Amino acid sequence: MTAPLHRVRNYEELDGAQGREVFFRPHRYRAADLLPLRGEVMVKVAGESRACPLLDVSQNGAAVEWPKDLPVSIGDRLENVAVRFDEHEPYHGEARVGSVREMGGITIVGLSFEGMLLPVDELLDLRSIRSFAGEGAMPPGLWRAPGYDRFKVLVSELRLYLEDAEQQMAKLEKELPWHVLHGDGSVARSALVEKVRTTLVADVVRATEEIDAAVRVVPPAHAQALVQWSRRHLHPFFMQSPSMNRCASKPFGYPGDYEVMRFIYEKPFEGPTLFAKAMGLSFDQTCAARAVRHRKDLVKRQLRNLIETRRGPLRVLAVACGPAQELVELLEELPELTAPLEIVLFDQDKGALAYAFRRLKPIVDARWAGSVKIVYLHESIKRLLRDTELFAGFGKFDLVYSVGLFDYLRPATAVGLARNLEAQLVEGGRAFIANMVPENPSRWYMEHHLDWWLIYRSRPELLEIARRAAPQARLQILEEESGVNPFVEITKV
Repeated sequence: MTAPLHRVRNYEELDGAQGREVFFRPHRYRAADLLPLRGEVMVKVAGESRACPLLDVSQNGAAVEWPKDLPVSIGDRLENVAVRFDEHEPYHGEARVGSVREMGGITIVGLSFEGMLLPVDELLDLRSIRSFAGEGAMPPGLWRAPGYDRFKVLVSELRLYLEDAEQQMAKLEKELPWHVLHGDGSVARSALVEKVRTTLVADVVRATEEIDAAVRVVPPAHAQALVQWSRRHLHPFFMQSPSMNRCASKPFGYPGDYEVMRFIYEKPFEGPTLFAKAMGLSFDQTCAARAVRHRKDLVKRQLRNLIETRRGPLRVLAVACGPAQELVELLEELPELTAPLEIVLFDQDKGALAYAFRRLKPIVDARWAGSVKIVYLHESIKRLLRDTELFAGFGKFDLVYSVGLFDYLRPATAVGLARNLEAQLVEGGRAFIANMVPENPSRWYMEHHLDWWLIYRSRPELLEIARRAAPQARLQILEEESGVNPFVEITKV
C-alpha cells in the first residue's frame, strides 16, 4: 500500500499570526542568544566615546546598560553610535533614545536606529560559523599520538579486513536459509559456525592479540589517543555483536553482568546478521572469554572432587555467583550424591539470582529433592565488603569461591574480603579466589572497545593478598587452561 500524500495547502488556507503578533515587530535577540559573538554598543556623547554592554538587539534598535555617570533622557539624539560584535561592526550611525528605565540598580536604555537597519541575518550566519568552530567541529585530533606505527598499521589493516569480511558475509547470508543462519541443531548450521570460527574468527583473534602486544609499550599520556584511534577504525564493526555491545553499554552500570556471562557460556554465535554473529564469536574466542569458561570448569572439577570424596554433609558458598553455570552443569552431570549438599549463592544482582534459580530449581526438584538445598542471598557488594557478619547465620562452609569479583577490588579491599571469606571456613576448608593476570592478551579488546578495566595481579601479588588475609593458612596457585585467570587456594588450618 502506498503512503497517503500530504495535501499541499493553497495560499488562502495559510494561517497567519494571532493576538499581539498581528502587528509585526522585528524579533529581538538577547546577548546570550548571539553567543559566542559578544556585543557592545559604542556611543559618543560630548566628544567622549563610551562602551555600553549590549543587552538585546533587533533590526531597528538595541537595549544597552548605560553608564551611571552619563546623563540620558528619552528623545535624546545620539549622532555617533556603533554596534560591534567582536571585530565586526554591523551598524554605525545615528540613534534616538526611546526608553530609559532602572532595573536592579542598572540603567537600561532603549535605542532606536535612525536611517538604516542592522543586518540581523548576517549576525546569525556569523554566530553559526563561530559556534561551528567553537564546538570543536573541526577535528581536534584526539586520536593523534606521535609514533606507534606498528599499532596504527595493525589496527588499520584489521579495519580493511573487516570491511572486506562484512561484504563477503553479506553475500553468503543471501544464499543461506533462515534456519541455517539463526536456527539450532542442523548439520549445515554447525558447519557454518565451524567455518566462521576457523577462518574469520581465527584471523580476528590473532590480529587483536598482535594489537594488544603492540599497545603494551604506550605510556599513559598517549593511551587515550590510541583508544580513539582504535574506536574510530573498528568500533562500528565490533558493536554489531550483541555481546560486545552489551559489554560496552553496561545497562546495569558495570561490566561482566550475568547476561554477558550468558553470552560467553551459552550464546557464542548471536546477532541479527551473519557478520554480527561472527563478531560475537570473535569475542567469544578471545583468551579472556575462554578463561571465563575455563575457570568455571576448574571450580566444577574441584566441587565434583570434593563431593565424590566427602562422606559427610557438604556446605558451599559462591560469592558474586552470577548465573552459577558451574552448578547447573555439575548438578546435571553428577551420577549420585553420597551426602547432603547445601549451597549459598550470593549476588548483588537480583536478575542473576532469578536466572540461576530458574535453571537450578528444576534440576534439584527432578534429581536431588531432599539432598540438595540452595539458598539465594541478595545483598549489595557494599555490605559484603563491610559486614563481616553477613554470612554468620549460615554457619561455616567447606568451600568458598569467588571467580570474578577480585578483579575489581583495590588491594586493601581485596585483603579484607579474602580475610572474611577465610573466616567463613571450617578447619580444613578451602577458599578459591580468582584474578586475571596482566599478560591477558585480550586487554586491548576489553579496554579500548568495551571500556572494561580490571585490576590485574600477578601470581605473586595474588599470593600476597592471600598471605596478608590468612597468614596461618596453606596457600597455592591453581591454574585454569588459558593461563590468564589463576586462583589462589586458601586452606584453613
